[in-house]
Amino acid sequence: MLINGNGMDIYINGAGVISPQQTYDNEIFLPEVTEYGGNVLTCILPDFKNYIKPFQMRRLSRMLRMGLSAATICLRNARLETPDAIITATGYGFQEDMGKFLLEILEQDEQQLTPTYFMQSTHNALSGLIALTVKCMGYNNTYAGRGFAFETAVHDAMLLFLEKEAENVLVGSFDQAHRVQYSDYARLGYVKKEKTSNLKLFKSRTKGTLQGEGTAFFMISCQALPHSWCILKSLHTVYRPTDFPFLCEELTGFLRANGIGPEDVDVFVNGASGDIARDKWNMELRKTFFGHAAEVLFKHLTGEYATASSFGVWLGAKILKIRTIPESVLAGPATSDRLIRTVLVCNHFLGRNYSFFLLKAL
Repeated sequence: MLINGNGMDIYINGAGVISPQQTYDNEIFLPEVTEYGGNVLTCILPDFKNYIKPFQMRRLSRMLRMGLSAATICLRNARLETPDAIITATGYGFQEDMGKFLLEILEQDEQQLTPTYFMQSTHNALSGLIALTVKCMGYNNTYAGRGFAFETAVHDAMLLFLEKEAENVLVGSFDQAHRVQYSDYARLGYVKKEKTSNLKLFKSRTKGTLQGEGTAFFMISCQALPHSWCILKSLHTVYRPTDFPFLCEELTGFLRANGIGPEDVDVFVNGASGDIARDKWNMELRKTFFGHAAEVLFKHLTGEYATASSFGVWLGAKILKIRTIPESVLAGPATSDRLIRTVLVCNHFLGRNYSFFLLKAL
């Protein structure tokens, strides 16, 4: 599905990301990488007191604190107090709070339940919390589409711009690493059987990946500002491509619809997950079309989760903003000194959901 095929330019005017790396500070850009010895990567948390009032913070779960902090970082970075609309995306929602709520139902025989667990386990709890905090009375929506949740949220924001219903939209994503999901993923062969360091993820050459988590927010707008990061030109989604030639056709058609070819891509942000079985088409795309471009990898930093594409977009946007690629994400030496003008983010989730984001420098 080609999204934003009408040619409207949309700008990323700010971002806030909390991940298993030190990404919450927009003044630095991956100066070092944190190593994890197990198969689960959990977020490095900022000092929440810098973003949330203490009396409010004590009532919030870990994931709500993370989401509200990331949204606050994004708003501050965009130099905006209140957006016109808020759209969030999640693959599986607040699993920990949902587990507590369901467990309490069983243990207390559905009697005298704690309302907090229920209220904080609904998928739209974060978007509502942000709206109350920043006093946004406009459009508010949450998408829970698993592998395409973030892409759908961005699409919704683009429609708001097309229909001239908003000028500044806060779009975010969140997913958490949870032991129940890890058990299910291990049973299905989605995570590695052996303990693998995230720094050696792409050298493992085995099936499965690492479970991760993260939350990312973007202030996107139809108006460019002096502090804008980049242009979010368009995006495209492909669900369960039948074969590799079909995926190639979808990609080249997407680039052609935006007036460029593979040779115009300067940086290829590869959403490979370290799974030798499910990464094969992403790796083939790189070999077939983007041998000239700098290849960037990111799931050794974050692990795999349903909305990991949002981290890839943040990484691509940050590269365009400062025109520098950190060594920690480069797959190999940059092939040329060409100016970084165009970034393509190519993500896949479990080898089923493929998405392409086209980013351009201002």
